[in-house]
Amino acid sequence: MSKISHILLPNPVVIPTGTQLDEAAKLMKANKITSVLVSKNGKLAGIISVEDIINIAAERGRLDIPVDTVMHSPQLSIDSGKWLFDAIIMFEHNKESYLSVLENGEKIGIIRADDLLHTYRFNYETQR
Repeated sequence: MSKISHILLPNPVVIPTGTQLDEAAKLMKANKITSVLVSKNGKLAGIISVEDIINIAAERGRLDIPVDTVMHSPQLSIDSGKWLFDAIIMFEHNKESYLSVLENGEKIGIIRADDLLHTYRFNYETQR
């Protein structure tokens, strides 16, 4: 089984708070990714996903609002050296979809429950 640090993207796309959702969507499309991290004053503050953007577009009909008004800011955190199984337990026990990843007490990333499902599905398919 892998550790949390093994599934973190090495160079995630990071945008500052105040960035408009439509700009975040353009970055996701250009980079072929499903989420971007949001920073505030050089520190990790949250995450925006494609699903978030779709929901806002359906609710409001426009995307000219700042990402920080709708981003997810995980309250729970896990150390990057922990096993993926530890994260699965946290997701299930706390009914959360996002966890902040810490290294030496600093937020270095965010993982989603969907990331773990994708990792296991990919590993299963490549081992068959």
